[in-house]
Amino acid sequence: MVLILYEKAVPTRTTMAILECILIDASANEIKLTANDMELGIETVIDGTIEENGIIALDAKIFSDIVRKLPDNDVVIETDDSFKTTITCEKAKFNIVGKSGEDFSYIPYIERKEPITMSQFTLKKKSFVRPSFLFQTMTTIN
Repeated sequence: MVLILYEKAVPTRTTMAILECILIDASANEIKLTANDMELGIETVIDGTIEENGIIALDAKIFSDIVRKLPDNDVVIETDDSFKTTITCEKAKFNIVGKSGEDFSYIPYIERKEPITMSQFTLKKKSFVRPSFLFQTMTTIN
């Protein structure tokens, strides 16, 4: 599950509450999930339909807990101007309050000319993975 990986880039204790969030960015005709603890950043694009562009930061732990409880079906995430967020899937419905995505610390852009490809076995068995390497690898996996 993608969100389990994101928990690695979300600090449990920080003076910057926004870093405890996952950013959901649907402002550029794609849905991008980002987590960043200022040392490790993970970002990926997921498939979905955007009815209205927007950006919101949701508490990563709460959001992950909600997603784990959802049935295996389409998920709808709606927000309003005060960042109240409704997450629905079939009969399940959750309401949480998010934060402005504008306050989120973005990951620096790293130019990639060629994707990095390796087996899952190789990736799992490497006990030394620098955060910048992990970021570059994770953004190439779809």
